Amino acid sequence: MKYHYSRQEGWLGNPCGLVLFKGKYHLFFLLNPDSPRCGALSWGHAVSDDLISWEELPIALSPADEYSCNSGSAIVHDGRIWLFYSSVSYDQNARLCVAFSDDGTNFIRAEESAVSIAIPESVTMLHNPFVFRFGNSFRLIAGSGQDGIATVLQYESDDLLNWKFSGSVLSDCRYGRVIENPIMTESDGKWIFIIQTEKHIPTKLLFAVGEYDGERFVFDNDKEPFGAVELCDDLLYPVTAKDDEGNTLVMAWMFSQKMNEAAISCPRLLTVNRKGEACMMPYGDFNRRATKESSFVSYEDGRLRVFCNGRVGLDKAYRECPEISCLEDVGMVEVFINGGTETVSLFIC
Repeated sequence: MKYHYSRQEGWLGNPCGLVLFKGKYHLFFLLNPDSPRCGALSWGHAVSDDLISWEELPIALSPADEYSCNSGSAIVHDGRIWLFYSSVSYDQNARLCVAFSDDGTNFIRAEESAVSIAIPESVTMLHNPFVFRFGNSFRLIAGSGQDGIATVLQYESDDLLNWKFSGSVLSDCRYGRVIENPIMTESDGKWIFIIQTEKHIPTKLLFAVGEYDGERFVFDNDKEPFGAVELCDDLLYPVTAKDDEGNTLVMAWMFSQKMNEAAISCPRLLTVNRKGEACMMPYGDFNRRATKESSFVSYEDGRLRVFCNGRVGLDKAYRECPEISCLEDVGMVEVFINGGTETVSLFIC
């Protein structure tokens, strides 16, 4: 691929973290280095100056006394990169683990006794722990399920090691039995809450806009808080980061189960428009690479279609031809509709 991160060897899983550290972007992702299929997972690591050209670094985390180092998040604090992940044992039990690096390359695991986090008995598992700064302290949110209801749990900490449980920030059966990959981030004076569900509503990746006070998230739309920006199922497990100007970036996993192909999406600028809608557009140089048309996109008889070789990523009615920006790379296309209020990310061969 020309400007999407991918790998020739091993199995590329979803991104786990994206941070700007000492002038370089550090991308972390799940990786099975020994097989083209999912299995026991490590954390791969690559760095870039421009989010286009990536340099492979040594694996950041590999299983030690556990079966797999599963997904999580990354944050920079006190001149260190901190990694938070779910360590999965051979009997499939999971616990929160922490690792850190002062040089951005070599990671040291915190002793198990140094990490304190209580998990309610009724919780099935902490999925994709996401850590972010709020004021002078930190929050950790994690996807879960309680009594068969999709839930996002919340914790508070002053030191990134000792976490106090502060309840559920979301609990709603509309989103299935469990939530994965919850994210909270600020943009344009608003908070954006991202979740991934087991249901298609109409896709698994959902966005909400609202206010957050460190304890509660108040949705701008109480009745239908979450909606889709991405309209295709090939885009999952986003990660977010801030650039050096405070803009919010998103990169996500593009995966075709049918073709067993995976790559990381182009970086996207995440904003909230004047209507209060979450939007994603290509970031920086990627926006300048985008074109207004593509051989994989057509508008005829009032319908916009994104397709290739009989595979249709979108077939939707629009009163008039929407404004589109298209990014094509080897085997994939990303389409941004009406200022990024809708996107379509599709493997095309």
